[in-house]
Amino acid sequence: MFAWVVIRDDNAGVVQAAVSRAWEGSPGRLATIARIAIGEHPILMIVPAGGRARRAPHWPDVLGDWQDINEEPLFPNAEQPVLAEEVSGLGLPALCAHAGPGFAAGSVAWYERGALISYEHVGSSSVAWDPDDGLGRPFDGTAASIAALGGKRVAKLFGSDATVDVLERQQLANRAVGGVLLRRAFHRMLGAAPPDLDDLAGMVATAPTLSL
Repeated sequence: MFAWVVIRDDNAGVVQAAVSRAWEGSPGRLATIARIAIGEHPILMIVPAGGRARRAPHWPDVLGDWQDINEEPLFPNAEQPVLAEEVSGLGLPALCAHAGPGFAAGSVAWYERGALISYEHVGSSSVAWDPDDGLGRPFDGTAASIAALGGKRVAKLFGSDATVDVLERQQLANRAVGGVLLRRAFHRMLGAAPPDLDDLAGMVATAPTLSL
C-alpha cells in the first residue's frame, strides 16, 4: 500500500546528500519528496522514483534471525531503511513506515544517529525490538500491548502518546493493529492526531513533489 521515509526537517540539502549516499541511479530521478503540513510539524515523505539501494540495510542480529526463522521481511524493500540510516546519520531523526493492503501488515522503524532505535511489526507474525529490551513478545491484539513494546527512546525523541488511550478502547485484530502502529507513529511525527491513513496516502500522492 505504501512505504515511506518520513522526517520533520525540510532541509533539502541534507536530504539530497543522504539520498545520494543511500541510492544509486540516474541523477534527478532517484527520489520524490512530498511535503505535508498538518499539526505542529510539517513532514517530508520520501519515496524512490527510480533509485536503488547501494547496500543492504543494517538490522540487529536478533531481528535478522527473526526474519529468517519466520520467513517474513522486516521491510518490503531495502531502499527506505538504507535511506533512513543515512538521513539520521546526518542529523535528521527518521521514521520508516510501511503498510500492506487493508493494514493487515505494518512496520514502523525509528532511526537516530544512523542506527535503528525502535522497531514494531505486525503481519503473519508480530515482533517488537529496542536496543535496551531486545525482542518483544508478539502483540496480543490491543493498542495497550503496542504502547508497552519498544518506543522508549522514540518517546523521548519525538514526544509521548497523547491519544493512545482513545485507541485502547478497541479490541483489535491484526489488520487494525497495523493501522494503530502507523497512526501512533504519525502522531509523534506530526505533533497532532494524523488524518485517516488512506487520506494521508492520498495527500502524499497528490502533493507537490520535489525530485532528487
